[in-house]
Amino acid sequence: MKQFKKSTYIIAAAAFIILTATIYFLFIFQRGEKKIKPEEFAGEVKNVSELEVAKRPYVTLTPTGDGAEIIISVENMSFFDKIEYELTYQADNPQVAGEKIERGATGTDVNTKDEKYKKSMLLGTASRGTRSPDTGVTDGVLTMHLSKGDIEYLSESKWDLFEAGATVRSIADRDGDFQVENLSLGKNYWIIIADTVGLPPNSPSDYDLTRPVLPSKGIFSIAPEFSKSAKLTLNVKDDLKDPKLYSFREDIKWQERKIDYDSAKKAITASINFFAAFVVTSQVQ
Repeated sequence: MKQFKKSTYIIAAAAFIILTATIYFLFIFQRGEKKIKPEEFAGEVKNVSELEVAKRPYVTLTPTGDGAEIIISVENMSFFDKIEYELTYQADNPQVAGEKIERGATGTDVNTKDEKYKKSMLLGTASRGTRSPDTGVTDGVLTMHLSKGDIEYLSESKWDLFEAGATVRSIADRDGDFQVENLSLGKNYWIIIADTVGLPPNSPSDYDLTRPVLPSKGIFSIAPEFSKSAKLTLNVKDDLKDPKLYSFREDIKWQERKIDYDSAKKAITASINFFAAFVVTSQVQ
C-alpha cells in the first residue's frame, strides 16, 4: 500500500512538471521570443540628428533646491504624435558601500498637443510619503522616443548633476566640452548641465539661429544671478567661421553674448552672470 502511494505521488509530480513545462513553452517562452523578432517592430527607427533642428523638442532638466528631484520640461512638441522618455543615472548602492546601481524613471504621459510638458521626478524612492533620495548621482542619460507616423526618432543625451557655487566654484560636463569657472553664489546650489535636444523657442528675428552648432547645451538651476561674472568655456569639434553665442532663459529671454574664439584650441569663452541655455552659431565654411 505504501509503495502504491509513493508511486502515485511520483506520477502526479511528474505530470505536474510536464504540465508546467508545456504551459511555459506555449504561453511564456514563445511570447518572449516574439518580442525580440525584428519583424514585430512597427515602423522605422531613426536618430534625432536626421530630423531638422526646428522640429526637435526643446528640453530642460532643472534640479529642485534640495537636489532630490529633477523637473523635466519639454516644449516644441507639436510635430510629434507621441513622446515617451526614460531618465536614468548611476547612484550609490545603499546596500553595498562603494558600489553603484542604475536608477531611473519613465514618462509616458506627454501630450504633444500641449504647449509645454512639465513634471517633477524623484531621484530615489518614496514610501507612504517618506522620500529616500539617492546619493552620488552620476552619468545621467535622457532617452526620448519621438514618434511621427510610422517613424520613431531616438534621442539619447547626457546630463550631469552638481552641487556648487560656494565651496565648489567650477563645474564641467563629463566630456569636458562645457565648463563654468569662478562661480560666486554665496552658497551651494544644485545644478545640471544637459543637452537641450532642440533649440529654445521663439528666437528673435534679428538673431540668426539657422546655423546652430550642435549639440546645444544648458546649465539649469534655481540659483540666482551671480554676484560676480563667471567664465564659460565651450569646446567645439569643428573650425567655426564668425561664431556667435546666444543665451536663453524664460525670464530673461534671448541675449547675444560677447565672446572670444580661439581657433587653434577650438574653444569659445564668455563671461556670464546667470545660468541659461546656450546656442552657438557659425557661418558655413
